[in-house]
Amino acid sequence: MKTAALHVVLLAAALVQGCGYHLRGQSPQVKAEGGYSIHVSAAAGPLADAVKSQLAISGVRVTDGIKGADYVLTMSGGAFERQVASVSPETGKVEEYLIVFTARISISEAGGEDLVAGQDIRVSGDYAFDEDAALGKFSEEETIREELIEQAAAQIIRRLNTLAN
Repeated sequence: MKTAALHVVLLAAALVQGCGYHLRGQSPQVKAEGGYSIHVSAAAGPLADAVKSQLAISGVRVTDGIKGADYVLTMSGGAFERQVASVSPETGKVEEYLIVFTARISISEAGGEDLVAGQDIRVSGDYAFDEDAALGKFSEEETIREELIEQAAAQIIRRLNTLAN
């Protein structure tokens, strides 16, 4: 009887793991598939740093110039916007904010042929706002902003993976 229960638990764990389920904030890092080189052309910023870091960890060679690169990734924008997500009906005060990060990418072959032209990357996250705990909420907002940059970088890596295959 114990072995049957153990088998059921192991099967359930395997199914949950296989479907891609993960706890919030625990999303797996997207790994680029190595074997190609890329030049990242972007204004210095946290998104460019996150993309370069994920590419380097994955074994993709990030070049300093277009010469010697298989692909060229161009990023622009990279702006955060904070929107009111909900308001208390009793007090009229903000209860929840939505943080949206938007950037624009283009991917081309080193020869100049556009593979992805002017595509927007958009990720968002929200948090409950309590003016009595404003300092903690500002820290929470900063953490959400960092997570959104990592999520945007993961989206870019996924797009690169589809092109490199």
